Amino acid sequence: MKKLQAGTRGKQSSAGLPNFVTLVQRYKKAVMGIEVVQVSNGQRSTGFGFPWERIQPRSSRPALNIGTGFVFHPKGYILTNEHVVSDADKIMLRVYGKKDLVEAKVFARDRKHDIAILRADVETPSPILRLANAKDVHVGEWVLAIGSPLGLDNTVTVGIVSAKNRPLQIGERDYPNLIQTDAAINRGNSGGPLINLRGEVIGMNTAVSQSSQGIAFCHQRRCPAQENR
Repeated sequence: MKKLQAGTRGKQSSAGLPNFVTLVQRYKKAVMGIEVVQVSNGQRSTGFGFPWERIQPRSSRPALNIGTGFVFHPKGYILTNEHVVSDADKIMLRVYGKKDLVEAKVFARDRKHDIAILRADVETPSPILRLANAKDVHVGEWVLAIGSPLGLDNTVTVGIVSAKNRPLQIGERDYPNLIQTDAAINRGNSGGPLINLRGEVIGMNTAVSQSSQGIAFCHQRRCPAQENR
């Protein structure tokens, strides 16, 4: 296996497998946990994403939805799945190294394509995470996911790209080009980055198979705001 450079490509371990430590240390501050609070009466179910993240029927008690976002723009904009923040009354961010939650607002959203951009009064980390081109995603390449499963921030899992261009319908949304991966994806990972060894985001963690293990799907779509960086 060709030796990879340290920094954006990580190092090789003595066993010939990638060492993801460098990538995690470099980009961990660009990933944020998301808590969505809904205080309205009534009931709602998103119908998408991970089954544990769906808002369940409730009375007047606030409901909590969890997810992940990441800074992808030098002005500090945060990318996540739209279904994570859909119909939110309040969106709070868990920022790396900060004790208190920070309130965020939806800057832009695209429900059809399940993309939302958030803005918050937080310092822009350096470096930020960049989005990869679709042509640079290859079946069999190593990837890592950083997110907040069960609300546990900066949790890292590792796998490979198992397949590309998987079509899937979740609720009313059609995803024609999902990336399939065997990296462990759990509750709270929605909207988090799937990162290649070059430190590029190749997709957002979006859905898991409820009937099997080792099958998760990541949303691959070029964000319009990327064009204005």
